[in-house]
Amino acid sequence: MSLVQQIRQHTPENWRLWRKMTVVVAVPIVAATLYGSLRVYDLFQENRAYSAAAENVSILPTLAEYATGVSGAAAATILSLPVDNGAQIAREAAATLTSQMEDKDLDPKIAAQINRMLAEGESLLASASSGTLAPTVASERADGFVTRAQAAYRAITTTSDNPSVLNESATLLDLWATQWTLLDQVLAFSALSADTDGALLMWNNALGVEAAKLTVLRDTFAENSAADASKVDALIGMLEKRRSLTAELGNAGGDVRALQGSLFESLMIYQEEVAGSATRAVGVLDDLAGEARSEALKNGIGVAVVLALALGLAIMIAASLVKPLRRLRNDTLRAAEEDLPAALAAIKDGAEIDTVQLSPVRVHTREEIGEVARAVDSMNEGALRLAGEQAQLRRQVNEMLETLARRNKTLVEQQLALIDSLEHEERDPTRLQNLFALDHLAARMRRTGDSLLVLAGTRQRLGRVPDTPLVDVLRAAVSQVENYQRVNIGNAPEGNLVGSAVTDVVHMVAELLDNALRASPPDSTVAFAFSRAVDGGLLLEIADRGIGIPADELADINMRLGSDSEAGSGAARRMGLFVVARLADRHGITVRLRPTFDSSTNAGITASIYLPTSLLKGTGRNHEDPYRIDRPRRLPDPPSEHSEHYPADPVSGAQPDIGNRYPAPVPAPAHALASPGTSPGVRRGQLHERWVPRGTGH
Repeated sequence: MSLVQQIRQHTPENWRLWRKMTVVVAVPIVAATLYGSLRVYDLFQENRAYSAAAENVSILPTLAEYATGVSGAAAATILSLPVDNGAQIAREAAATLTSQMEDKDLDPKIAAQINRMLAEGESLLASASSGTLAPTVASERADGFVTRAQAAYRAITTTSDNPSVLNESATLLDLWATQWTLLDQVLAFSALSADTDGALLMWNNALGVEAAKLTVLRDTFAENSAADASKVDALIGMLEKRRSLTAELGNAGGDVRALQGSLFESLMIYQEEVAGSATRAVGVLDDLAGEARSEALKNGIGVAVVLALALGLAIMIAASLVKPLRRLRNDTLRAAEEDLPAALAAIKDGAEIDTVQLSPVRVHTREEIGEVARAVDSMNEGALRLAGEQAQLRRQVNEMLETLARRNKTLVEQQLALIDSLEHEERDPTRLQNLFALDHLAARMRRTGDSLLVLAGTRQRLGRVPDTPLVDVLRAAVSQVENYQRVNIGNAPEGNLVGSAVTDVVHMVAELLDNALRASPPDSTVAFAFSRAVDGGLLLEIADRGIGIPADELADINMRLGSDSEAGSGAARRMGLFVVARLADRHGITVRLRPTFDSSTNAGITASIYLPTSLLKGTGRNHEDPYRIDRPRRLPDPPSEHSEHYPADPVSGAQPDIGNRYPAPVPAPAHALASPGTSPGVRRGQLHERWVPRGTGH
């Protein structure tokens, strides 16, 4: 098989139905599964991103507390106040922040920024606690720390691109940036004690910067529905209070402590709002993570349910297609291989067409498969009708054949009776010889009628035939053929043939003898040979010297001889073939043909007839059989063209008694079984053997 043919065998058009349906069902389901899985995966990834962002933002309150503590300590240093309170707050926040960083899976870049901020804040606290830090240096280092803290804030709040998170992050960053304007105010406040114009200008500038940023922060809070805009108003009120307190500093009623308290009060509000904003951002991120997780679960469950429904529907539809198709296939094959042949055999055996029915295909749908099933049922019914019509026609033909054969036999019997009476009254040897020839010709005509009865499927209407010696059976068969003088019976074995098979065996052997005589040269002989089978049966062989039969044709003939089949092509030319086959089938006799010689030219044909033990009597194994020889047997090669050397008898080894030697055999026509016109017969239940010469060896 070529590569192209192998590839073509595996193309989709040659796939089995279940494979095609599997592909049709699996492809969309697999595609939907992949799409749903990717969607659920994206949602879970989104959930993880929101959860990670929430973890990052959750440290903002602690981070703001730490930054406030450090910046407060720096402010206390600038104001020449004790730094213990701010330092304590910063150190506690640092411990909490370190613990959170260990517990949470922070982004490495954010973690690095926080670590740098912690290190810088620790250094600033150490310098502030030592009391050696000048106000200007403290302010400068505090600004650097605040810038570092703002960078960390910005990195943390920009880890999510959700609008709500970004809005809250903007609020948080604005609060953080506005808060550190208080540091400038603290620095300016420390210079107010000098009561100089420069210090007052720096103070007013710091207040102006905070006022500007509070205006922007108000807009940010207005855009954030979760933020409390009143806190901005409170910070603005505190700013205005500090301005009024600043105006009264030159008077005797100026309250420096009230101004200082206002700064710390504003710082507390900023710190509270920063923590609140961070908490709201964490809440938003947690809500988003929860929504993403819930959406992922819903999508996963929805995809699973949809896929289950789709798979169930696909399986149901596939089953609705595959089951009827499989049932159609099984029922059609059963009808073609079992039911229809059995129904045809029943019709052939004579059953009425109305009593023979085929089971319909078990598909009752109205779609295309059901229509095909009904078409198959209609085709089976048509086949049964046609078979019934053919059987009726065959019966009519058989009846006509039987009627013609019986009428012909009646006339032949009357003719034989008339010839018998003439033979008894005739005294002239010449006319008596002519009457004998007419008698022999009439016997052969009677065999034609017997062959017609066999072909018609009927038996001869004979009385009981007694068990008959085998030699008499063979002589009766020889007497039914033309040129019986060329047949060498030889030494026939002892024993009898059961009476029920005598007539049919005589007819069958006569047909084979007639065939051998017609297919061999007119100056050659046809010899009998006998051998005992291992099971006690008898093998009778009829060997001729004809031109033989081609191997393929011989195989076809043997196949037909082995089965009681109907006549097919070539039946008119080989009618004797079907007569022999039917007679052999009646009694379980086996008939085979094989070449007589091993040479390719003038091979001849040997007809082997196996008679089973059930047809024989007096031929048991205890009887010494002189004809037992080894198989297979082959006659020698044909004689040369200068002289004809006849071989010894295949069984006894004796030379046949044929008188003078003849020239080389003349090729005969093609080997064929005899036509019905040469079939043997039995004359009124008695073996007709008077024309077998006695004492001549033939």
